[in-house]
Amino acid sequence: MSSIGGSFTSMTSAASYLAVALAAVMLIAADPPPLACLGTRAAGAPVVILEAGAGNGVETWSKVRPAIAEFARVCAYDRPGLRRHWPSEEAPAAPSPDAVIATLESALTTAGERPPYVLVGHSYGGMIARLYATRFPDRVAGIVLVDSSHEDQLRRFGGPPPPVPTPGAVINVPEVFDLAAMIEALDAHRWRADVPLLVLTRGNPGELNGPMPPTADGLARYEIWLELQRELATRSPRGEQIIAKRSGHYIQNDEPQLVIDGVRRMITHR
Repeated sequence: MSSIGGSFTSMTSAASYLAVALAAVMLIAADPPPLACLGTRAAGAPVVILEAGAGNGVETWSKVRPAIAEFARVCAYDRPGLRRHWPSEEAPAAPSPDAVIATLESALTTAGERPPYVLVGHSYGGMIARLYATRFPDRVAGIVLVDSSHEDQLRRFGGPPPPVPTPGAVINVPEVFDLAAMIEALDAHRWRADVPLLVLTRGNPGELNGPMPPTADGLARYEIWLELQRELATRSPRGEQIIAKRSGHYIQNDEPQLVIDGVRRMITHR
């Protein structure tokens, strides 16, 4: 988010990008993933699009999707790279960032879910939401980031990115994705926009996915995480951060009402 993605704002640029990206997504899946949608869309209201974290799909939103459907149209989907969609034990190729965005765009188009959208992204899904908003700014009415990953986290944490599996390799991971490539794509045009933005941040300083008390290293990483989350909240002049005091990384499971209320505000106070 430090400069607006101006190179993508014109109709010509968007059309050129989409032509390339749609060609890329054909390498991943012959058909776009089906959207699982609930609720009725009021005239002029945005559709809520839920983008799960790495290794997760529609099921990660089970505590929030039915409640959101009471006041909005809400859709979720499984990305093709999830392990349960592989044709065998052998891994597929990791999709490029362009292909990830094209998969989402193709799913929306095929389902007939037209913009504007409120994007809700958890963890790695927050990166996808911001990249989509960079590529298609006129389609995004608001963003809710749920303990979102950040472009600077690998650099700040000092660790290498997770390895990208070789296509055809037999591996045991929940999803094939290329975090380093996604970071590079986000760094190229950091998203900023004057739209409603809510950053929900976990209040549990423990490890991202564990209940154990934090180590000294874990506490240090959590302080970095808080800095990165605060930075995300500055990406829009209408940005706000809320600390989910009782939550670990999966705020949508630990304090689902925060996500539900945040989305409601996006729908009713645009």
